Amino acid sequence: MKKILLILLALPMLGISWLLIDQYVLCPAIEFPASKPFAGKNIYNPYQHIDSSDIAVANFHAHTKAWKGLTNGKGNGGDVWRRYDSLGYTFHAVSQYFNIDTFNHYQGNYIPVYEHGINFKKTHQLVIGASKVQWKDYVFPQSIHNKQHIINKIAEDPNVLIALNHPDMLSGYKREDFEQLYNYDFIEVLNPQAQSFSAWDAALSSGHPVFTLANDDVHDVFDNKLLGKFYNIVFAAKSNRYGLMTSLKEGNYFTVWAPEGNENLKQKRSQIESIKNILQSVAVHNDFFEIHFSSVIDTIRLIGQHGKLMDLQTRKTGIGYHFMPSDTYVRVELIQKNGTRLYLNPFFRY
Repeated sequence: MKKILLILLALPMLGISWLLIDQYVLCPAIEFPASKPFAGKNIYNPYQHIDSSDIAVANFHAHTKAWKGLTNGKGNGGDVWRRYDSLGYTFHAVSQYFNIDTFNHYQGNYIPVYEHGINFKKTHQLVIGASKVQWKDYVFPQSIHNKQHIINKIAEDPNVLIALNHPDMLSGYKREDFEQLYNYDFIEVLNPQAQSFSAWDAALSSGHPVFTLANDDVHDVFDNKLLGKFYNIVFAAKSNRYGLMTSLKEGNYFTVWAPEGNENLKQKRSQIESIKNILQSVAVHNDFFEIHFSSVIDTIRLIGQHGKLMDLQTRKTGIGYHFMPSDTYVRVELIQKNGTRLYLNPFFRY
């Protein structure tokens, strides 16, 4: 009996020992390419294919009851679709942990998504467009090599897009990580748990062409105040996932942070509709970009290398900016009078 007890006590220790060895000894050492700011004579315009007649609203991060209730979530995939439909969303993904929800998979606007990561620091990834789950993960606080190895494993599927989730939540990703990490597509800058602008600027300042994402990361889809807080306005998505994936790859969308306090879904839907056509035109001419809006914007902020404020203007229906030789990228933040904040994807040299 004593021998059996000792074996039972030893098994968890052996399991933990193996996890530690796998993570800190066997994980490949990654050789990171030297990071350097964007450079070149051309300016990338993420909105070169803007189409005001084809606009979709999207959320990619929502949890329901899964794994027999072991994870945090309420309702099911059908509840997510119905609730986000009521807000006028085109794409409303269900992102279970290590599981691809297939509710309404035959619909043109179905998008397969799952959240990758079960670890102490919540170093998570959102995997968009996946056909299968990548199970590899590291449980303990991850080194930069652990993080890159996981990203590379997920990216073995050439059809997926990868977002690094809520970086500032429990410091799952550190600011300095974004100077080196590569092979991913987005940073989930807007999330109810963390708003990670410093991570985004660190990546952009190091010459990594990554775009922003905004998601509700909702775990209780029946709570009105949790819905429609953070969302994406996507151009030229054509109400199907293939158009959506193309627009996401190009950065042909912007993200929205709605003001606090509104729990009325009809009012939220009306507000979303009023924002969808805010960008009338976006053009780049040599090293100059120009943006026109459908209404007066209360505050416009231009952010550049290392998160520096490049310009601030108020009460404008448009803005232009001439890239100086020292400018590497510029991203645009818009603040409306009611407190709604909009974040455009960056213009950068190449």
